[in-house]
This record gives sequence, structure tokens and C-alpha cells, in this order.
Amino acid sequence: MDIYDPSSATEITELYSPRLNSLDGKRIALLSNDSWQAHRTLPLVGDMLKTEYPSIEIIPYEEFPIGNAVIDSDASVVRAKELAVDGVLIGNAA
Repeated sequence: MDIYDPSSATEITELYSPRLNSLDGKRIALLSNDSWQAHRTLPLVGDMLKTEYPSIEIIPYEEFPIGNAVIDSDASVVRAKELAVDGVLIGNAA
């Protein structure tokens, strides 16, 4: 069993990809785990990002497989490549 102390840092042993230095002019996809009103919150997050970064393009979550069982599927990766996204925002907490 691994136990993590939330009051301190967790060592990162595997990096996924470099962070974007800015969201200006980027294509950002929203992916939904279909939890806790994601159909309401993800569009709101997209709108908030557009307010902060007017040149951002938000790809709606409906363009991708939806739900925890498929959010990390090859189909999501293939679709992100097809849409040439620069980044992905995955949500929602439950």
C-alpha cells in the first residue's frame, strides 16, 4: 500500500509531456469523466478560459469518448491527434 502525505510533496517519477508555456492561440480539448455535473462545469471552464485567453480554441468534451471507463482510451488519443489539439483538460472531480 502506498500512502501519500498531502501536506508535503510527492516525488514525480514519470513526466507525461512538457507544460504549455501559454494557452494563447492554443487548441485545448475538454475531456469528461462524466462525474458531478461535468456537462455543466466543463463548458463553464471553457468559457472562463476564453475570457482569460481570447485567442484560445476550446474543443468541447462531446468530441471525445465520455466517462471514466473510456477517458484514457486509445480512441481519445486518436481523436486528439485528429483534431490537432495542443493540450487536454481532463475533468471533473467527484
